Amino acid sequence: MLERKKSKNSSFSLLYIPNRLHSNIESKRVISTAVYSRFVSLLKTRISISEIEEFLTQKFSSGIKNIEILKGGEISQAFSFENKDQKYVIKIRKVKKRFRKTNPFVKEIFIYEILKKRNPKIPIPKTIEQGIFKEYKRNKFIYSIVENINGSFVHLFPEDKLKVVDESLVEMLYLIHTTKISDTRGYGYWEIWKKGKYKTMQEYILERLEKEKIYTNERFSSGIFELELYNEGVKKIQELIKFCSFKRYLVHGDFGFDNVLADTEGKITAVFDWEHSIYGDFVYDIAWLDFWGFRDEDNYSKLYCEKFKDSELLDFENYEKRLLCYKIYIGMSAAGFFSESNQEDKYLEAKQRVLSLLLF
Repeated sequence: MLERKKSKNSSFSLLYIPNRLHSNIESKRVISTAVYSRFVSLLKTRISISEIEEFLTQKFSSGIKNIEILKGGEISQAFSFENKDQKYVIKIRKVKKRFRKTNPFVKEIFIYEILKKRNPKIPIPKTIEQGIFKEYKRNKFIYSIVENINGSFVHLFPEDKLKVVDESLVEMLYLIHTTKISDTRGYGYWEIWKKGKYKTMQEYILERLEKEKIYTNERFSSGIFELELYNEGVKKIQELIKFCSFKRYLVHGDFGFDNVLADTEGKITAVFDWEHSIYGDFVYDIAWLDFWGFRDEDNYSKLYCEKFKDSELLDFENYEKRLLCYKIYIGMSAAGFFSESNQEDKYLEAKQRVLSLLLF
């Protein structure tokens, strides 16, 4: 266990940060570390190793060593380090000071405590501590220290391991989706486990689209996110939204290739970054996997359906229409994010994916 120095500001509890989509867009399922490293968000938090070393040295007793930058993620910056022969990860996220009660990492605490009782087969790193790393001008930098879990990001596995990894991914999703949530209510984002913010999944998706329109007004005039793309996407989603399930499931919301670790045999060893978790339609997670990580088109949706279509715990009615609805929504959100962060190559690729989906 980390040995802490006493500090008045050693930890705190915050509640909510507005949704910010963060994902890696790459049309090929297998990508090298060199290629992957150039896909970095311009909104990503920037912290140097020397800052981390100084912070950890001041905060904890002696023994901090082997600090390394971890790749991946569109917004947060992560580092691994050792203390007293134990390995940890520290994540840093920049947020605006005006969001006084915001902590993008707080769900990690709740989900760990909930799932270790309800579904301990879902491996979640334990949070050691959260707090303010520093404040600068209009921003504050939030940190979270979690235990390190051995494993590799699944997008780095060689071709001969992919089938095993793919099976592990959908099996882990099934465990998440069948977690008991009968003591909760509502749909969409939850903050402290008990209550989602919306009455239906449809309401959640449509309101997010309306907020995306507000966010993209500036993009339409000075960015690269075209109004025509937005309007066509909304029209198609409005046609498909009626098919969304009214049944409620625990949804990770960002289940992908830099939020999941696996061992050398392809077994999932860690699922993290639950910031975008929602109550709603489990098909959303599958659409996310297909959109961001397909090796073959619709690989994960087909595999998930083949394995679990007979489960009494899941609703597969209008499965294909729900998948298409969520894929278009995910793609539009991604296009908006990449436009905002001026990542034109990623924006164009997301746009092309959305355009191809609109042909269905």
